Amino acid sequence: MIQIEDISNANLVAMLGERYKDYRIRSGKSQKEVAEFSGLSVFTVSQFENGSAKNITLDSLFRMLRAIGMIEAVGKLLEPLPPSPVIMAKLNKAHRERVYKPRKKRT
Repeated sequence: MIQIEDISNANLVAMLGERYKDYRIRSGKSQKEVAEFSGLSVFTVSQFENGSAKNITLDSLFRMLRAIGMIEAVGKLLEPLPPSPVIMAKLNKAHRERVYKPRKKRT
């Protein structure tokens, strides 16, 4: 089984284009409708879907995702990380208050 990290960037773009085409078809949109909505050319949409567009911009990809109602998928690319334990420790240290107890008097 091929690991994702072993796939070239150009092939990853081609894979995304193929998947995008499936999503576009399932959303009931034509390439022309996507192009009109996104402000891109039908040629650009077609090239992306057939794997010929190796250097598609993020802006173009985001426009096409919006055209088929899938822009929320971008949030899954880099999901927020949980807070770092080191940062949390520093924050907790900054908020600690020292408790002062008066000393007992010696008799």
